[in-house]
Amino acid sequence: MKEVIETLEDYLDKTLGVQIKTHPWKEKLPFFLIDHYKFYKFTFLAQPCLLMIAREDVEVSPATIRKHLEQVQKKWRGLCIYVQEALPSYKRSRLIEYRVPFIVPNNQIYLPDLGLDLREHFRKLKSKKTTLTPATQAVLIYVLCSGNGGRFNPSELSGQLDYSQMTMTRAFDEFEAMGIGEIQRKGKKRCWVVPDNLEQLWEQALPLMRDPVKKRKWVKIKDKKPKIHAGLSALAHFSMLNPPPLPVFAMDANEWKGWKRNGIQEVPDPEDATFEVEIWSYNPNLFAQDKTKTVDFFSLYLSLHNTKDERIESALEEMKGKIKW
Repeated sequence: MKEVIETLEDYLDKTLGVQIKTHPWKEKLPFFLIDHYKFYKFTFLAQPCLLMIAREDVEVSPATIRKHLEQVQKKWRGLCIYVQEALPSYKRSRLIEYRVPFIVPNNQIYLPDLGLDLREHFRKLKSKKTTLTPATQAVLIYVLCSGNGGRFNPSELSGQLDYSQMTMTRAFDEFEAMGIGEIQRKGKKRCWVVPDNLEQLWEQALPLMRDPVKKRKWVKIKDKKPKIHAGLSALAHFSMLNPPPLPVFAMDANEWKGWKRNGIQEVPDPEDATFEVEIWSYNPNLFAQDKTKTVDFFSLYLSLHNTKDERIESALEEMKGKIKW
């Protein structure tokens, strides 16, 4: 958040020659507003102003932003300005329709009450993001595992993947910004259109995808093991590679918490461990291979393809040859 403030201050100085100094605004507000935004006050052109800065992990619609701003205005006598690091063009247009004052640092200042509408070169999200978020990557893995292109909408994907529709909306924003597939609109509804050539989709998205493994743990527990093999244990199912001495399993953070409550013990040395656990940024069970009880091909490749080991590289190539596009 400090970085956003500094960028905003530099932007106003650079574009308008106005130096401002912001201070946190501590006012009792409903919890949902505090969860969605950070608030900073300052004086701009002799006018008291309040910044309503969207938190990085929050996604709200322009209509909701307008309602939130109206609620904040009940407690602030001055100009209230919505701030977000990056906004797609359709959201900027909708905020302008609603006459919601906003600033996108280094891109646009829209303050109609002060007669300001400065537009610069609009950077899309792809100029900032170099990798997909975990939820967006999960959507992509879902489509790749399905074996078919087609048309997908947020509500359908939300039900299949157990993500909120707001998260799916953000995923569509990322696909649009990064040029993955095509976003089509009909009124307020959006649809993600994926070509039938999924191999081409995979090659296009690969540089933007991340290793799903957040942490690796050596653990010890009696008479119980997770269900989904990962890492070299999974790769051994799809290639001539020998299984590792210590089995490797995958789970997400929620499942890991459950195992910890049920007596799993972390150990510092693999010699004392029963198996190794990979904790993933998305749920590996969503795409697990039923027959082999392993993680999916694509996530497995992402978790191992940066390994500098010729045996593993060769096994990954062998596995890729078995994918039915």
